[in-house]
Amino acid sequence: MLAAKHFEQKLGGIVLNEKGRQTFITEYENRLKATIKHERLKRNVSYRQLILLELYKLQKHLMGEKPFEPFIARW
Repeated sequence: MLAAKHFEQKLGGIVLNEKGRQTFITEYENRLKATIKHERLKRNVSYRQLILLELYKLQKHLMGEKPFEPFIARW
């Protein structure tokens, strides 16, 4: 998806150009919309929802309510 033409030398390093940024953001958004089967919930959730669920679990852990058990993908 990204190629050498999507990068440029700038600011003392190499950065994505405008077209490269658009391509990256589009693909990133598509990935966040993709769904996977969540074993505990027994339903499909998007990666965006999965991140949110993990943040809720981390919040409960930090508040001392529950130990944190990370999601482990089993593909």
